[in-house]
Amino acid sequence: MKSKYIHSPTIAKSSQRGSTFVEILTSLLILSFGSLGAAGLQVTSKQATFDAQQMLTATFLTSGIIERMRNNPAALATYAGSNVGGSTISAEPIPNCSQATPCNVTELALHDRWVWEQSIDGAAIKSGTANAGGLVKPTGCVINDNGRVQVVVSWHGLDAVSDAGAVTGGVSTCGTSGSHRRQVVVNTFVN
Repeated sequence: MKSKYIHSPTIAKSSQRGSTFVEILTSLLILSFGSLGAAGLQVTSKQATFDAQQMLTATFLTSGIIERMRNNPAALATYAGSNVGGSTISAEPIPNCSQATPCNVTELALHDRWVWEQSIDGAAIKSGTANAGGLVKPTGCVINDNGRVQVVVSWHGLDAVSDAGAVTGGVSTCGTSGSHRRQVVVNTFVN
């Protein structure tokens, strides 16, 4: 039997009709803060990568000059001359010891120091006329005390940190002191 009452579908009013303008603005605000956080993280990551690359370069350059000194120990005093970096050695020494030209131990040491400075300054890579492949504001120092050798490479870092300060043995005199100075210091013996 059929019911005599016809049920008409009633449309129930929903208490939620969709997103309101305030909810959309709140979502956009949360998304904006998330995007700013991601951008800040990327900047921090790039700075850390750059600092790590500078440290790796300085370590490589320090090892390189120590190896050159070990290959030419008779001229150790010549390696320990004045500091290098910032184009302090204006021209390649003569003779050019990287060619087939025979060199004595002092000439080889002078040439090695010039090659080391070119590497520290990044002279092999140019951006216009400026060096672009080396360290930022670099200085290289070699101190010799009867075969006990200290090699220091200093450069300018991105963030301020505590400086090495008045450390004895040449560290504090290598590079421009300040809160942005970074250093790789290697003490070794060359005989």
